[in-house]
Amino acid sequence: MGYLGLDETTIKDDNLFQRLFWPSDHGGEADQLGKQGFWICLGVAVVSLLVMLMQGHWFLALLTFAFYALGGIGVREHDQPSAILVAVAYILNGVASAFSGIPPGILQLFATLLLLANIRGTWIAAKWAAHPDPDLMPQRFNTTFSDKLVDQMPARVWPKAKIPFFCIAVIYILLTVAGTVFIAVLGPARLKAAQNPTPTSQTIEVSPSR
Repeated sequence: MGYLGLDETTIKDDNLFQRLFWPSDHGGEADQLGKQGFWICLGVAVVSLLVMLMQGHWFLALLTFAFYALGGIGVREHDQPSAILVAVAYILNGVASAFSGIPPGILQLFATLLLLANIRGTWIAAKWAAHPDPDLMPQRFNTTFSDKLVDQMPARVWPKAKIPFFCIAVIYILLTVAGTVFIAVLGPARLKAAQNPTPTSQTIEVSPSR
């Protein structure tokens, strides 16, 4: 009776790689990708904050934290410009590191692929979220602390943080582009020499008094 469709079953795609990096045109997978993008952005924000504060760059630390944290909230709320800006900034930082002689690691490449996939994920999720049937998008929970952080907080914060995020994004992207160009022009050798200048020695000649 299979040809009549009476015993037809729904086949679920269990391809993890596809769900992570190229979600199907389905609200559930796109929403899950938005959650992953939020956590990646939050992780980058916290790590960057701690590293830059230890280096004494408090302004860049706060700017980077605000950019990635608010960008992650935008990604969670299916905002495609936020996903594009975050992905571009992260790639530019990777390019700057490569120009300075630090190749990207496996985790950085993995995060880059996920952030790029979020661009398509936000587009799919926004399309399904605008559908008149609310059941097409997964329910947002409010039970655990993680649920409150990733499901409830972005919906409350994003309407107020949207304009400040784009203002911060303009400043951050311009500084990142300028820094990347500077490092590319200077080169790893001269950059290292500029960061660790060789102390110059001075010779003082003392002539005997007559």
